[in-house]
Amino acid sequence: MRTRTAALVVTVLLAVTGCTRTTEAPLLTAEDASDQMQALVRDTMDVAGGEWTSTSDGPSPDECPRPRGFTGVSFSWDQISEGAVDNPKAVMERVDHAWRDKGLPTWTQNVERADGEILHRVRSQDHIVSTIEFSATTSRMIITVESMCGSGNVDDYYNDIE
Repeated sequence: MRTRTAALVVTVLLAVTGCTRTTEAPLLTAEDASDQMQALVRDTMDVAGGEWTSTSDGPSPDECPRPRGFTGVSFSWDQISEGAVDNPKAVMERVDHAWRDKGLPTWTQNVERADGEILHRVRSQDHIVSTIEFSATTSRMIITVESMCGSGNVDDYYNDIE
């Protein structure tokens, strides 16, 4: 009986260690991180409606930490639009539903501001972006986002300033 038990334990250990991944997943490049983030932002703007304006001249690069002490590049690309005058809560709910359809976990919040206006907000973070937040009031809609950290050198993404 002990021999069978020992053989079973050895078999299970070999099966478990034989199935363990020894290679890491491929690194996300900075370009891929930026592309994923931009696609999500554009989809969010389409779902929310309105005329959107970037708060920067395109996605802004920033250095970010990578495994084993290396650095990489992440991007932020915030957007602003006039408010959802009729029903900002319904707009936030549409964005929430669209993100969930993409498999993103979401957190919603409705907060009364000091001026009495209700701020409707949905947030997410996952494998597509590091963080994204959509907020809507009757006077303004805002998208704030930071991409995942991709491999690359941040200096390659700054425009030459002279």
